[in-house]
Amino acid sequence: MAIKNTGTSKGDRMNFGTFDDLEGHFIDTVHFPPSAAKYPFRGRGVYELHGKVVEEFDFQSIEVEAMFKLNFCDDPRYTDKVEQLKVIS
Repeated sequence: MAIKNTGTSKGDRMNFGTFDDLEGHFIDTVHFPPSAAKYPFRGRGVYELHGKVVEEFDFQSIEVEAMFKLNFCDDPRYTDKVEQLKVIS
């Protein structure tokens, strides 16, 4: 996940994001000021995105209307001890 914070000509905050899906494909997102204010990014992690797919200049992205950070478990391949596995929120 990568995030670019920017502002509108009126000084409102908005974001651009890049996410990768379960298959490793990337999708870019646009978070206009109402969505960016109501659903801010909450750090690295797994997000559920709601919005509409738009295409401009033969390029597809999602205009995000709602975004929720989801819980996930540590990957055991990168943990020395199974007992250390925990849910991260």
